Amino acid sequence: MKATALTGRGKRMSPLFLGLLTAVVALVFGAALFTKDQILTTLKPGDSITANFAEQYRLKEYSSRVKVSGVPVGTVTSVEEADDGTAHVTMKLDPGTAKKLGSAPSAAIRPTTLLGGNYYIDLVPGGDRSVMKGTIPVDRTSVPVELDKVAAALQPDALTGLQNSTGNLDGALEHGGDALKNLAKTAPGTLGPAAGVLASAQGTHPETDLPKLVQGLESAGEALSRTDGQLDSVVTGLDSLSGVLDRRGGDIATTLSTMPETLRTTDAGLKALDGTLAQVRDTAGPATPVVKELDALLGHADPVLAKARPVVSDLRDVLTDARPLVEELTPVSQDLTTFVDNLHGPVLDRVNGPILDTVNSPFHGSGPYEGGGGDNPLYQELAHMVTNLDNISATTDENGAVIGFNPGVNAGSLAGLPGVSLEQLFSNIARNQEIQR
Repeated sequence: MKATALTGRGKRMSPLFLGLLTAVVALVFGAALFTKDQILTTLKPGDSITANFAEQYRLKEYSSRVKVSGVPVGTVTSVEEADDGTAHVTMKLDPGTAKKLGSAPSAAIRPTTLLGGNYYIDLVPGGDRSVMKGTIPVDRTSVPVELDKVAAALQPDALTGLQNSTGNLDGALEHGGDALKNLAKTAPGTLGPAAGVLASAQGTHPETDLPKLVQGLESAGEALSRTDGQLDSVVTGLDSLSGVLDRRGGDIATTLSTMPETLRTTDAGLKALDGTLAQVRDTAGPATPVVKELDALLGHADPVLAKARPVVSDLRDVLTDARPLVEELTPVSQDLTTFVDNLHGPVLDRVNGPILDTVNSPFHGSGPYEGGGGDNPLYQELAHMVTNLDNISATTDENGAVIGFNPGVNAGSLAGLPGVSLEQLFSNIARNQEIQR
């Protein structure tokens, strides 16, 4: 018995037509199954927004999800590559989501797992509460940096060091369980101060200070790695320095213990020096013209010194020849010292006493000279006498000078000795004056 099918008019369908119909239905069902996400997304109500990314980065149409704070809110519906290499991504969001994003949201492509594979778009609200208009620009979008790209940028030595660090970390985690537990216990107490340290590390201008510091460290790293062996020599020098500091730790401790007193002494010295410098500053102003003139004087003195150089050179021979004379004068000076010591005492006391008193006192004659003298001091009377003697010696007659007077010291200068004494001389002078009268 053959199977047949009836049409709406009672006619039977042929087996070929029935097979074709079944195949078409199966194809439609399969196509609908494969495009289920697209169909569901298209039929689902919501709002569409667009964003520009630096690259497409493995986003799939109607497959990659869109999330806000980890909660799925939509699906990527279109990924188109622009002429400048950027990716123009269209997303369809659940109803009301676009209003919650604000006027300036940002977007980032993130991996679903640490190892990558599937990626989704993470939307972050921003701006005011108004609805965004237009497209999220490239400067508010980002793409992930995966480990393989970081590894490709590293040098082979750095990769080897990273591998060794990973092995050492594994050993530290295996054998350092107790230390990690202690760290976990003490870490909460240090997190508060650490937050202050990290905030301070950002500088007074967090937007620029820390990036500048990183750039400076990068420049320093380039400078250290530019010359082969330079960094190694620096590390070796630091090792030697640390060894010296370790060996001289006691001396350093002693120095640090005495440093406060040294600083106090230095401070007192600097304060005293400040006063001295102030006086020097006050003196320097008036002394400036003198110094300028001294400069000219030294300029004129240079040729004089040049001419005096031969004289000084010859003077060396003179000093050599004078050495014996100086050696002979040494005992003479010693004897002269004894003589001066002998004069010092009664002799000088007599000169400073009675003799000077007599010379400075008026002379009044006594005995044969009574009535002579005057109120003038004796030295003035003696001066008048010498003047009169000079006038008389200038008087002459046919026999020559009235008196020849040659002051000097001889045996007759002392009374009682042969020759003409001073009294006889005065008698002759007085007789001469009477004759002239």
